Amino acid sequence: MTEATVLWAMDGDVATITLNRPKAKNSLRPEDLAQLVDCLEAVEGAGARCMIMRGAGGAFSAGRDIAGADPASDDNEALLRDVIHPVLQAVRALDIPTIALIEGPCLGVGFGLAFACDLQMAADNAVLGSPFRNIGCILDSGGHYHMQQRIGTHRTYELIYTGRLISGQEAADMGLINRAFTPDTLEDEVVKMARHIATGPTGAFAISKRILRDDLDLEDSLTEEARGQDEACKAADGIEGFKAFQEKRRPVFSGV
Repeated sequence: MTEATVLWAMDGDVATITLNRPKAKNSLRPEDLAQLVDCLEAVEGAGARCMIMRGAGGAFSAGRDIAGADPASDDNEALLRDVIHPVLQAVRALDIPTIALIEGPCLGVGFGLAFACDLQMAADNAVLGSPFRNIGCILDSGGHYHMQQRIGTHRTYELIYTGRLISGQEAADMGLINRAFTPDTLEDEVVKMARHIATGPTGAFAISKRILRDDLDLEDSLTEEARGQDEACKAADGIEGFKAFQEKRRPVFSGV
């Protein structure tokens, strides 16, 4: 039987997916990525309303497992295109809110997975960046896109060219991630946020995810907001939200 190197569990409406190769700092092989896809499908099927992704043993993921790799003969383009990219896209395509809980190294494919999530919360001593200059390669797994979008082209050049790795605190300060916490409070803070999100109108959140994911210009965004607002208002949570407001009580959302 294949060893389970990616695990998932439910706690109420919150699902947690755990990368589980702690001795290898959760570096990822193709078989691990296949298990991750299975876990994503299981989380969707379980009706989760928020998902946390994390790594075991104090590391998010050190990236692709390159033990035994032969860069000169491996089809690196096919590996990224056919194995890695579909997993990143599957995480990004989830309709529910997703949070990356980042401890230790978050590099390469691990960086891509964390930033395929909606929110990134890190320990202040976590390690992020682009170490690829040290092996003569380039940042991949969406790293160019996420860095450029969040911290600008000039900072992205610096991190790529120097290979300097940054702490979770520095990443938060420069706007690369959402927030940084001390290592002993990170898990509690992320779980608290996930539980709060899961009580919200997660069907409406899915509409917002769709709009944001498509990276629309203003005109198209206005069009999709109008369409999406009509959809949200007529859904069960929209009806409940308006009714609760009119009755001066706290709404109880079901996620639909």
